[in-house]
Amino acid sequence: MSRLIGTIGYIGRPDFAYDCPPDRSQIESMLAARDDRIVMAHWDDLDAESLVTQAWDLRAERWVTEDYSRCDALLVLEAPIPGSRNADFAHADTAMREILRRGIPAVNSIRTFLEYPDKRYLVDRPDMPFPKTTLVTSESDLGPILAGLPETVVLKPIIGCSGKGVVRLPRDEAAVRAALEPGQEYLIQPFLPEILEGERSLYFFAKKYRYATIKRPKPGEFRGNEEFATSDRYEPTPEEITFAEDALARFASPSLIERVDICGRHVLEMTIECPGLKIRKCGVEREVGPWTYEAIEMAIAGG
Repeated sequence: MSRLIGTIGYIGRPDFAYDCPPDRSQIESMLAARDDRIVMAHWDDLDAESLVTQAWDLRAERWVTEDYSRCDALLVLEAPIPGSRNADFAHADTAMREILRRGIPAVNSIRTFLEYPDKRYLVDRPDMPFPKTTLVTSESDLGPILAGLPETVVLKPIIGCSGKGVVRLPRDEAAVRAALEPGQEYLIQPFLPEILEGERSLYFFAKKYRYATIKRPKPGEFRGNEEFATSDRYEPTPEEITFAEDALARFASPSLIERVDICGRHVLEMTIECPGLKIRKCGVEREVGPWTYEAIEMAIAGG
């Protein structure tokens, strides 16, 4: 039986357009895998109370008025952070709370976006193999914090944005304090030299490992984000897969499409909301649709 799958993220309108190539690859693979109706809507068009929206019907190739509360499942492709230019954060936050209240199955889980709005989990979960991470502000007493770190440190905004604002600094109080803007929160970590050899990103669908990439920083860089690094498909060792699987199981996020970024024996991040799929780069155009449907089936089964 054909079902209704509603996707939410960013799309072009009034002329429909995909926001980014991975969205297109994922949706087209889903269309090839099943005969479900798939509709796409922008967060700003979704009525936060009724969940009725203007949406693009991918098979009929036309705009329709769709009641997202009737969807069998939702697929969240992107969601805004505070201050985002892509969509109204407060509006999207209200809509997500209504989706959660109604119990509509969603991939990734709406709980993910509400419970993990930033990178604070790197501090809150000392049981995980994250680099030693401390939350700091311009008011922090940096001396004792820096004393426990190596000669080079990394400072990150607590709300990530594709590597923007992430800096590598000497373990010098004046240098670190100069990088802290008043009223903002940051994470400070040791710099891991192994990152220069490449950050391994392992992708999981429905809690199963599926493929991986390696992100190698460009000359003079240390960040693994797309603007600052090259990426290629990577075949992880059995030990790396086991390490990532163990981290995923211990972290126990509500997400069903996840990415575990590892560097040596550390997990740099658990990307559990919008994991930045590398689909064409890794040649998984045919597979990603069935993998996504595995996550959808698990979301529906979990209510």
